Amino acid sequence: MVLLPMQPAVPAEPDLLGWNSRLHWQQQHPDPFASPAAAQALLGWLAGPAAGLTEAEWAWLAAQAQAPLAEALAVPGLTVIGHLCYPSGLRTSTLSVVQGLREVGYEVALRNVPVDTDHDLPQHAAFAGFELHDTTLLHIQPEPFFGQAFAKSGLQPRRKRTHRIGYWYWELDSVPAAWAGAVEQTDELWTATRFVGDALRSRFDVPVFEFMPGVELPAFTRRSTAQFGIPPGQFTFLFAFHMMSIMERKNPLGLIRAFRQAFAATEPVMLILKTSFGEKHPALIAELHAAAAEAGGKIMIIDRVFTMDETISLMDACDSYISLHRSEGLGLTMAEAMLLAKPVIGTRYSGNLDFMNDDNSLLVDHSLIEISKPTPPYDVGTRWANPSEAHAAQLMRRVWENRDFAAALGARAQADLRATLSMEAAGRRMAERLEAIRGLRASRAGNAASSPMPRASRSRFG
Repeated sequence: MVLLPMQPAVPAEPDLLGWNSRLHWQQQHPDPFASPAAAQALLGWLAGPAAGLTEAEWAWLAAQAQAPLAEALAVPGLTVIGHLCYPSGLRTSTLSVVQGLREVGYEVALRNVPVDTDHDLPQHAAFAGFELHDTTLLHIQPEPFFGQAFAKSGLQPRRKRTHRIGYWYWELDSVPAAWAGAVEQTDELWTATRFVGDALRSRFDVPVFEFMPGVELPAFTRRSTAQFGIPPGQFTFLFAFHMMSIMERKNPLGLIRAFRQAFAATEPVMLILKTSFGEKHPALIAELHAAAAEAGGKIMIIDRVFTMDETISLMDACDSYISLHRSEGLGLTMAEAMLLAKPVIGTRYSGNLDFMNDDNSLLVDHSLIEISKPTPPYDVGTRWANPSEAHAAQLMRRVWENRDFAAALGARAQADLRATLSMEAAGRRMAERLEAIRGLRASRAGNAASSPMPRASRSRFG
């Protein structure tokens, strides 16, 4: 996903802030931003004595070109609140949502919710926007910060409550009942994939919509496998995962077993496991190294934090990508590898099926099993996949033995994802829903919308 450049403040921000904070403005003009004409009417009224502007405010207003200001006030907008300074997948997802909406003409105000002063990026000033618009997206997980989002961000909620959307991820087909308190603070939920959407709908009555953020690769430095310490002349399969993301769910031990089943030690094939923060999980990283050692030097573990440039470069240098995950809310690394035209092998289960199919990837058979031992944050008795190691071994050999097939598969994957997961395509899908919300609120002349809203039949963003 591409990190968007920061944009200047909303041109009409003073008027938006003034209307949000002054009740008599709202009473006189209950829905002034529905159209340029409505905004022009507000501006004309503000120039008169009833608005109660100070001399400085009146001077600022008089200095503005009224027609362009009215147009700016009527631009559809969204306030996004999230962990915009904490390096994580949630940050990447949030910024991708914002970039997609901006590419289709939506104005977005951004507010950061701090996480960790030791690790947050020093960019808080770039994300100090206000709740300017009448719809707010809280891209924050239900636990532990959702209920504290406004307080932690130092943002005072608007007196007339906005339409609030929670954007959430999860990795299993059932979500925690403890999320109910956070659900009560929303008007609807968004998530990235049908897998997570179905899990949310099965637990809660609130409307749920699936909007996958755009996925685009940043420019990166081309590197050879040798620059990563990989021996020459090897066909390389790659799997990248974060030790903090629950090793049992990512299932690298199952992948090691499948790889050893697929290839003899004498064949020029290697499995590269890219991870990070192994030092925080010493027992697990030791188990991983012990399993890899049994392959006689055919499995290489890279355990260190990479920059985004290094991560994409490693993926580009390797020949194929494979994930024998037990469950994924999205499966971003598989999408990134497909955008690099790599033949990708993945478990036929969970969020990755929103962009992987039998025409653009190789999907591994599985059975569903219950989690039998405590694996926080996942409860005993919940389910995930048990991917077939024998089938995965067959698919790895197919990729290695038939390079023309593998290249054609990667090319189809790249074409598919460029069309369906572009920032513009993702932004258009989200904008259609936001226009439905905006349209109903306008029809109610500024009354707060607290009930589920139908999808718009058409959108200016189509």
